[in-house]
Amino acid sequence: MTPRKVLLLGNSYSAAPRVALRNDPGRWPGLQVTVLAMPGNMLAALALEEGRLVPRGDDARYSMGYYNDMTELALAGFDAFAVIGGLSFYTLLPLQNTHRSPDFPSVMRGEACQLISTGLMDAMIRQHMTISAALCTIRLLAGLGQGPVLFMDSLFPSADCWQDGERFDPYIAMAERGDAAAFHARYLRILHEALGSDATYLPQPVQTIVEEVFTAPEWIRGSLRMQPRRDVPHEKTDFGHANPAYGALQVDLIASALAGL
Repeated sequence: MTPRKVLLLGNSYSAAPRVALRNDPGRWPGLQVTVLAMPGNMLAALALEEGRLVPRGDDARYSMGYYNDMTELALAGFDAFAVIGGLSFYTLLPLQNTHRSPDFPSVMRGEACQLISTGLMDAMIRQHMTISAALCTIRLLAGLGQGPVLFMDSLFPSADCWQDGERFDPYIAMAERGDAAAFHARYLRILHEALGSDATYLPQPVQTIVEEVFTAPEWIRGSLRMQPRRDVPHEKTDFGHANPAYGALQVDLIASALAGL
């Protein structure tokens, strides 16, 4: 299809493409993108009423108004949808900190852990995905039958994340054990099953990835907060959000994917 009017829905990870679209609109001629940004898992609080997205509850209503200057959004006229964030490989980390199944590389080498079945590990990942804001939003949009739905999950943590050991040491340890790439492959397999025909998955651009499960720091340094009225940089210790240069790659992927449908 020729990409025309697209609704991009996301959480804080939508800030990068939003700024990229604002800064260089001529890069995507003919692509009209409306961004609906909600913090955290707030996208899951949106409901569909007579062709309009409306917030459920006071918190969601406030967030929709503050971040988007609207309290409802009519979906008529949109040709396609893109969901960014609302699900992250990084958030699966607690599932395997102590409990692993026999197919983990570290377990196959004989490292000690609390052993669980492969089926149980898959079921825990699947449940995590099923209740995520991303999957809830995708199911809502796919049910419209109005146009294709694309999905981009959160990017890998920066390779600089070792500077925040309190938060990222378990992730680094997973990579050093040799489990991270295999666990991510498992995550992707289950994600494709969960998405089914509801959405097309767009993976993180390969040129931004280093050491299999980290993002090259130049795509994260200079990231901006999801602040609708002015550009507010993240702290230098934020190793999880992308900058506008990465956001431009995301919009490139969306435009390319839609052009190929």
